[in-house]
This record gives sequence, C-alpha cells and structure tokens, in this order.
Amino acid sequence: MVLLLSSSIELQGEVGRVSAAAAVELLVGTGLDQASERWEDVAAVLIDAGTSLGSEVQTGLAGWRGPTVMVGFSEDSPALWLQAERLSADRVAILPDSASWLADFLGRLRNPVLGAGVVGVIGGCGGAGASTLAILLASEAARQGTRTLLVDGDPWGGGLCTALSAQELPGLRWPDLLQASGSINPEQLAASLPQVAGLSLLSWGGGGPTRLSFQGAASAALVGEVMRAARGAYGLVVVDLGRSPTACAALTQYCNGLLVVLPGQVRAAQAATQVVHALPSLPITVVVRGPLGEGLDAPMVAAAVELPLAGTMPRLRKVAVALEAQRVSELIRRRQVQRLLGRILGWMSGTGSEFTAQE
Repeated sequence: MVLLLSSSIELQGEVGRVSAAAAVELLVGTGLDQASERWEDVAAVLIDAGTSLGSEVQTGLAGWRGPTVMVGFSEDSPALWLQAERLSADRVAILPDSASWLADFLGRLRNPVLGAGVVGVIGGCGGAGASTLAILLASEAARQGTRTLLVDGDPWGGGLCTALSAQELPGLRWPDLLQASGSINPEQLAASLPQVAGLSLLSWGGGGPTRLSFQGAASAALVGEVMRAARGAYGLVVVDLGRSPTACAALTQYCNGLLVVLPGQVRAAQAATQVVHALPSLPITVVVRGPLGEGLDAPMVAAAVELPLAGTMPRLRKVAVALEAQRVSELIRRRQVQRLLGRILGWMSGTGSEFTAQE
C-alpha cells in the first residue's frame, strides 16, 4: 500500500490513476494523525508540497523509515524541490510528465527484488588505499564470474577512470547520468557503461573538473535511480566512497556493508575514529594495510577503532603501474591478497564466517 498525504482533489485523482496503472493500493490522508498508525502497512509515502500540508512535515515524518516522494504539478515545482530538500526526500515526481516513472516506481514496490550486494570502501584516513582495495575486490569478483560494477563515489578524487587508464573508453559517466530523467533500465545501464578488466566502471571521467555533484534533492533522486538499476543489473556493486561527506552520505544508504581501510599506524587509527563514528549503522569491518608500525599487529589496530578485522592487505609495490597497465591480475594472484579478498566476498555473500577483532 502507498500513502498519499494531500488535500488536493486534483492531485489525489492524478496519483490515483497512476496507482491503478501500477496495481498498487492507494491510501489518501490529509493529516499525519491518519497515517502514523498504519506505518507498518505502507511501502512508500507520497507528499503533496503544493498544499498547506507541507507545513506539518517540516522536520520529517516521525516513525517513517521508508522511501518518500514529493509529488505535485508543474506549477508547484519550486515548492516541490524546496520541500524535498527540507525533508531529504528520496525522489520528486512532477505530474503528469513523471506519471510513467512514478507508475514504474510504485510497481517495483509491489514486486521488490533484492538485487545485488553493495559494499562501500572508505579510507580511515587520507592515502589509506581504499581505491586500490575497491579495484582489487571488484576485479576478483569479476574473475570469479560475478557480474560486477565498480563505482567511483568521489567527485573530488583523481578518478578510478584515470587509475585504470580508462579515460578514452566509450560509455557513460556520472556527469551524464546526473543529467538524466526518469527511470533507468538496469540492462540499459549495464550496456552503457565502460568495460575494463572484465568489469563495468562508473566513474567521474578524466575530462577535467565538473560542477556536478551528489548534493541536492535532484541529484539524490538520480543517485537512487542509478543504484537501483545497478542492483538489478549486477551481482556485486563495489563503491569507492572517497572522503567527501556529501558523496559518502549519498551512497552509503545503498550499501549492505562497509569496509574501512586503515594503515597499520597509531596516528591512522586515531584519525579513523572520527570517520567510523560518522558512518551509518551498517555491518562494518576493517582492513589493515601494511606495513605495520613497530609493536603493532592487525588485531590491535582493529581494536583501536572498535571494529572487527577482515584481514591485512600487504604493501603492494608498483601498484599504480600495474593498475594503469590494467594488469590487476598480477596483484590479486598474490596469496595474501587472495585470502583477504576471498574472506570479504564470503562475508558479503553470507557464506563466510563473521569477522572478530582477533582475526
């Protein structure tokens, strides 16, 4: 069931027609007191920002944790985007232009698909090696036969596209997708992305600076569409989260688990504490990158940030040269790297054992 909060008869009728086309039951309410008692029955909340109802939800919907969509007509567009920003709404649907997209969105709620596992990789401090681990993990999954997508989540970074010498490969990048509109078909997304070293790559490109980012309600809605399509097209999605707070917040909400990469040094562990505390409540594990500081071992470093230990990533010599030459296989065939990647993939798939601070 979908809940529409609106006092507009015209909008109720328009959304009612869309819901009927999607074969989804629609509950219409004109106040939060009518809705809060039925949260457990609701799959999504649609909010009309074009009426006085908007003032009742300035600080969000108490008790609601599911998707929220702002709906209205083209003349309500300024209020829609403003209210979407205030409420951190997942999407905005301007009717009747977005009727097809909204029907597709509501239909997917009726027939949900679990889709791919999504793992985010973030450095506990600058230069930790998160991008390298993300590339190795995605490459190993692809080598094992899993259809894999590697996502560059950092618009401020040097770019995975550059790291893998994929700047000239044909295909769409984030700047292209963030200017799209409507629903994104999973197979069309997969067909449109660059292919490198046996996997798909979604990067920011290597063509110079861009003004686009993950900030704002419009970008947030498009990021949601991209990640939904990615889940439908791939068996594993590996996201290099970078260290931009905005980008990290935009993408971690779609992750099933997080990997924190941490150099084996005391100062790195101290810096990582702030990063870990800012992460959402998800399964999180730490990968300690060698070499280890004097008197330290990997379990000690993991214990310092109060996270379970996935394993140790050895110091990889000439890693940049190997990546630029797209010789990732030379890196992942190393025994210690293989063991680490296997443990992480088992953890993500649910077939491996849980990590502990002593591993």
